Amino acid sequence: MGMDKYSDFKTLAANETLNRDYKILIQDLGSGITIVAPHGGLIEPKTSLITKLIAGNTFNYYCLEGIKGKNNQDLHITSHLFDEPGALDLISSSDIVITIHACTDKEDVIHVGGCFIELASYTQNILEKLNIKILRQKNRFPGTHPDNICNKGIRKKGVQLEISRSLRDDIQKLFLISNAIRKVLKTFKSRCSIQ
Repeated sequence: MGMDKYSDFKTLAANETLNRDYKILIQDLGSGITIVAPHGGLIEPKTSLITKLIAGNTFNYYCLEGIKGKNNQDLHITSHLFDEPGALDLISSSDIVITIHACTDKEDVIHVGGCFIELASYTQNILEKLNIKILRQKNRFPGTHPDNICNKGIRKKGVQLEISRSLRDDIQKLFLISNAIRKVLKTFKSRCSIQ
């Protein structure tokens, strides 16, 4: 991926039009868990759908969606620079933050990153039981920068998932993955006494 056109949300908002070029979707249920697609809509296809499927009516979600006719990649702000105020506000009151991204790997693979090692490991174990290849140690998307959007919740550690196109394009696998992650979060929610 090349360099981003915008280095922060303020610059993006000064050059792109809300509800014409991009839209922001927020579901705030007062949950301690928030699922985020910072590059949703046509920026990284199907990441918004996965985010909403994981959240359901149980968890908060946030999606910044590209809705332009073309050049939606222009709306990509790298995760450690992502600073849209609505996202930061929702995340600041969340114990657990999971971000959903797209990667361009040709094979069925999910890169698991972030600073919440216990949750990342548990997520990896559950997804591997679905026979999905997981990359962690050799992950080119570590998600460990302290300013990464996934690490800006109350605990200052979250999980970043980068999902390959082939998995995102297979509706059965997409639902399977979303349901598995949802179950992981429900388990962690009760285990950690999160609202």
